[in-house]
Amino acid sequence: MFKKGDYIIYSCRGVCLIKDIKEKTIENKKNMYYIMHPVNIKNSIIMTPVDNEKVKMRKVMKKEKAEDIIDTLLDNSDLPRITDKKMRERVYNKMLKEGNPSELVEIINALNEEENEKRAEGRKKSATDEKYLEKAKELLFTELSVSLGVGFEQIKQRVESILQEKLKYC
Repeated sequence: MFKKGDYIIYSCRGVCLIKDIKEKTIENKKNMYYIMHPVNIKNSIIMTPVDNEKVKMRKVMKKEKAEDIIDTLLDNSDLPRITDKKMRERVYNKMLKEGNPSELVEIINALNEEENEKRAEGRKKSATDEKYLEKAKELLFTELSVSLGVGFEQIKQRVESILQEKLKYC
């Protein structure tokens, strides 16, 4: 069980701050609920049962893990290619719901690599790929900013500069 004041990852909603834990009666059932505020959505509140097993919830990664994740952005190993659009959509949706930082890096690296190849051929990435790339970045950058105790924009600039540097060597 998480505590009041903990930062957690709440499925594809991303980082949330647990503001309170209260007993509520909903549909004649008493249960304990987390009252959370997503850090990247102002004036939003999420309430979910403490024992909710339908949604992935975990603590925000530690600072050391965050630095390791940033280092993996430089990994130039062969990335799995999902050429079938329907399959890619299923896989990426699942990865985004899980919110695993390593998988978010996989999405970012794969889509950036594919975008570079398309650019070299005079083509653009699809709107769907852009949507997945932006969502993966939002989830990853928000968690990294909370883990490292720095602002979202600072993390965004740091990671984008790493990705740009990586482009020079691809």
